[in-house]
Amino acid sequence: MILRGKNIKIASSAIIPETVVIHDDVTIEDNVVIHDYVVLYPKVTIKKKAEIYDFCVIGKLPTPAKAVSRPTLKDYHPVIIGEETVLCPHATIYTDVIIGNGTLLGDGASIREECRIVDNCIISRFVTVNYHTFIGNRTKIMDLTHITGNCFVGDDVFIGMLVSTANDNNLASRKYEEENTKGPVISNKATIGTGSILLPAISIGEGSIVGAGAVVTKDVETNSLVMGVPAKFVKLIDNTPK
Repeated sequence: MILRGKNIKIASSAIIPETVVIHDDVTIEDNVVIHDYVVLYPKVTIKKKAEIYDFCVIGKLPTPAKAVSRPTLKDYHPVIIGEETVLCPHATIYTDVIIGNGTLLGDGASIREECRIVDNCIISRFVTVNYHTFIGNRTKIMDLTHITGNCFVGDDVFIGMLVSTANDNNLASRKYEEENTKGPVISNKATIGTGSILLPAISIGEGSIVGAGAVVTKDVETNSLVMGVPAKFVKLIDNTPK
C-alpha cells in the first residue's frame, strides 16, 4: 500500500495489494478485498465485505475547468461504499457519494458528486450518473445509459441500454442555471426501454412502461404504456399482482 495521509484505519482482515494508493481519513472495514492500482481519496469508507476491482478511483474531486459553468465542490466530502458492494474495473466514484449495500457497479461506470444509490442496485457497464442524483433500491440501469444531473429514480426501476436523460430546457443560453436544470423523475417500478430519450423535468408514473426508442416530451401517467416519437399513450397496464 502507498499511504499518503493520516488517520487511515484498515481492518486486519482486509486484503490490499501494494499498488493501492490511500489518502487521509480512509476507513477500510473487515473482509474488504481491493485489487491492484485502486486510488482512495480522502474521507472514503469501504464497508465490510465490499470488493473493489483494478483501477477504480473513489472519492475524486470534480475538476473545476474554465469551460465548466456549474459550480463544483472544492473540498473532499465523505464517500461510503456499502457492505458487499462490488465495483468492477475502472469504475470512478466522485466525492460526496453514498452507495448502499449489495450494489454492483459495472466496468467503467461513473458516479458524479452528491449522488445517492441505495441497496441492491445494478449500475451496469459504462453507465454515467451525473451530479446530485438519487437512485432507489433494487433498481437496474443497463449498459451505456446516461442518467443526468438532478434526476430522481425510484425503487425497482428498470432502465435499458443506451437510454438518454436530459435536464436543461434552455440550451441556447450556454449557462448553468440551477433553477432551470432538472432531470426526469422516474417513479417506482417504471420500465424504460432501450434507446429511449427522456427530456428535462418530466415525470414517469409508477409502474409505467416507456417503449424502446421513444422520445418522452411530457409526463407519463401511472401504469401507462407510451411509445413512439414523440411518445404517445397506448394503453393502461394492469399491474395487479397475479
